[in-house]
Amino acid sequence: MKERLKKVPLKPGVYLYKDEEGKIIYVGKAKALRNRMRSYFQSPDKLHPKVRAMMARVADFDFIVTASEVEALILENNLIKSYQPRYNIDLRDDKTYPYVKITVGQKFPRLYITREVKDGVSRYYGPYTDVTSLRDTVKVLGDIFPLRTCKNLQRRDRPCLNYDMGKCLAPCMNKVTEEEYALLVDDLIAFMEGRHHPIIRQCEDKMKDAAARMEYEKAARWRDQINNIKKIAAEQKIEFENPYNLDLIALIAGERENLLMVFKIRDGQIRGKEFFWLKQSIDEDSSEVIDFFIRQYYDSNQDIPAEILVSQLPADTALLEAWLSEKCGIRIRIKKPLKGDKRHMLKMVEENAAIVWEQKYQQSLKNHDILLKLSETLDLEVIPQRIECYDISHLSGGETVASMVVFTDAMADKKAYRRFKIKTEQNNDYASLAETIERRLKQAQSGNIAFLPLPDLIIIDGGLGQVNSVQAVMNEMQAEIPVFGLAEKNEEIWRPGNGHPIRLSRRDEGLKLLQRLRDEAHRFALEYNRLRRAKKLTVSELDHIQGIGPTRKKALLTRFGSVSQIRRASLETLASVPGMNKAAAQKVYDYFQKKQKIDDK
Repeated sequence: MKERLKKVPLKPGVYLYKDEEGKIIYVGKAKALRNRMRSYFQSPDKLHPKVRAMMARVADFDFIVTASEVEALILENNLIKSYQPRYNIDLRDDKTYPYVKITVGQKFPRLYITREVKDGVSRYYGPYTDVTSLRDTVKVLGDIFPLRTCKNLQRRDRPCLNYDMGKCLAPCMNKVTEEEYALLVDDLIAFMEGRHHPIIRQCEDKMKDAAARMEYEKAARWRDQINNIKKIAAEQKIEFENPYNLDLIALIAGERENLLMVFKIRDGQIRGKEFFWLKQSIDEDSSEVIDFFIRQYYDSNQDIPAEILVSQLPADTALLEAWLSEKCGIRIRIKKPLKGDKRHMLKMVEENAAIVWEQKYQQSLKNHDILLKLSETLDLEVIPQRIECYDISHLSGGETVASMVVFTDAMADKKAYRRFKIKTEQNNDYASLAETIERRLKQAQSGNIAFLPLPDLIIIDGGLGQVNSVQAVMNEMQAEIPVFGLAEKNEEIWRPGNGHPIRLSRRDEGLKLLQRLRDEAHRFALEYNRLRRAKKLTVSELDHIQGIGPTRKKALLTRFGSVSQIRRASLETLASVPGMNKAAAQKVYDYFQKKQKIDDK
């Protein structure tokens, strides 16, 4: 490799290090590829321990030359996302956080929550870390700004239920003009950007007008909307004298992970607060960490202010500024304030980050104590840092599914959750559990990263019989993982082949942890079971109609929204659906007419 290194050009680009199997384990960018790559091939004693560990695995390398450093930065981002190399910094959970999306590129835009930023036309706000609070907020926004919620804006025979409830203006029925609808969208955008007062004044005027006309129910609805707006606006009550538009980023560096906290200031108000954990860094330098974070955070984020204030300047400030400026079409500056209002604002973010860090540290100490005591109670050889819990869910033996939930360091690790559709005997919990564990272990043995690492402890929702069935599979596959069952009736802990359960105090923190695991596994399995049953019910009736294939089924469900609406449609309306003809419409109409007669009997 050192000989090949001599032929690497002194040009900007991206380099990729691979292991013996050809798997990419690290991606980096460089202003001069040869110089940067050569730094990795010096004496191991001079390398950082993490770099030394990585280079011990490197068996090959590749590189891609780019026209500029900015192009190299963009390519590096894309390659890291595609390959997720083991030794690159991993921004935990960043891409799983949801955004609020307003589809302004459409004739009649809609508002909804999304986890993917796909186009450059729609408006995106976020990401948000508190998903539950976000759903509540979007629900309130739907009451205040009655935009359409349907995915497909096709003309219908009558408005949907949302129109009757005052939660939609029914553009599908021409109940609102495009201009009137656009004004409502403008108000929503103003609201999302923190300009609440004009909207509150408008609502107050409408409330007074309704009261003057003695339309008291209408006035009460406007009053409720004002209260809803004020409720959301109250979360942004911290204001600054100047109408700043900027992002504040504070970094707290630790031995194993780093915390990044972001405050978004718009029009002098705090519009949002997020925090992120960085792990798996081979470079302990804080400037490299924040450099990576800025690239990841703003790569798909369209809400980028002209000024970004940081507690630590990134490794290559000028390059990041050039990239962001090119991306946004405006001049972007990254600064570290040393005095004045902006320094005071950044200090506030640093203090908030310190609180989050301390809270996690204290919680980790508490969790460690709980896991230590649990390992002693269950006579485990190691402290169970990763615990998996399994549950089976079915309805009268049908649509049997299994759930696998994961707790890491006594905290739910939802990215690691998995679910299984049972393929074997449907009405047998023992067989279903055995199948689930076998499939899970085989996935790990095949090297599927989605099922790695193996757990330190497995918990089964059930008693002795369930535990014994799982242990039999473990023995067959030579997997040495402790297995226990938690029976719901008396909250007893069962061991394989042992008829005497472990009984703990209801106040025992270890038992409470296992209960949380068991309840979460039950919830996750039940959720999947309901999803499969709902899907089956949705398509089953249409499947019985000859001549109605997948394309026509999709067209019908898109037009009417549900099978019940299709059942009530007239023959002429059915025939007007794209992809349908008179003969196909007649078959659908006759099927439901015949079924209705049977139901009436």
